[in-house]
Amino acid sequence: MEKITEFTYLTTIYGNEKVMTINDLKNRMVVSEITIRRKLKKSGAITSYNKNGRFYTLPHIPKFDSYGLWSHNDIRFSKHGNLNQTIIQLINQSSSGLHAEVIGELIAYQPHSLLYKLCIKSAIQREKLHGRYVYFSIDEQLYKSQLNKYTSLQTQYIEDDISCIIAVRLLIEKIRRPKYSLSHLVGILHRENIKISELQAKRFFEKHGIEKKTPDLR
Repeated sequence: MEKITEFTYLTTIYGNEKVMTINDLKNRMVVSEITIRRKLKKSGAITSYNKNGRFYTLPHIPKFDSYGLWSHNDIRFSKHGNLNQTIIQLINQSSSGLHAEVIGELIAYQPHSLLYKLCIKSAIQREKLHGRYVYFSIDEQLYKSQLNKYTSLQTQYIEDDISCIIAVRLLIEKIRRPKYSLSHLVGILHRENIKISELQAKRFFEKHGIEKKTPDLR
C-alpha cells in the first residue's frame, strides 16, 4: 500500500514530465534529497544508464523496445538496470553473440572499455572469429548455442553470393554514409530485413576495390 501511495504521489509531481533530476524534484516537492531518493526507490523509479545516472523516470512512462531499451531525447534507460547489466543482458538475449559495434549502436555508447572489463570479471566472454571479436554469454550451454548459431550463419553467408539487389542497397548505404563502419552499414540493412553478413560485405567491397583489405576488423 505504501508503494502505491509513493507512486501515486510521484505521478502527480511528474505531471507531464517524462524524466526528472533530483534537483527538479526538490524544486517541486520541497523536501530533503534523502526523502526524495526514498520515495523514488519505493515507487520503482528507473535511473538513466547514461548522463551519470542523474535522471529518473517512473515505471509506467517508458515504452521499452524489444531489447528492453527506451530513450527520451538523449537520455537512455534500460529495464535491465545499469550499463553493465544492460550489456550483459543484451549479449545473453542474442541468439548468435554480438559484435562491439552492434552493442554500441543499441546502447548509443562506445562499449569497448566496458566489454573488456566485463570479460576480465568473467561476466561475459569473447571469441575472435573471422578476424573480429564476438561477445557471448558466460553461461556454458547458452555460449555453445550462440557460437554454433554464429558459425552456421557465417558459413551460410560466406557460401551464398549476394544478389544484385542487396549489392545495390549496400552501395547506396556506403555512398550515403561513407564514414560509417562496415558493421554499421550491415546493421542498417539488417534492420530492413536484408540478409547480408559483414564478411560478405567486406568481400564484396574488396572484390570491387571499394575498400582495402585489412587483416583485423574490430
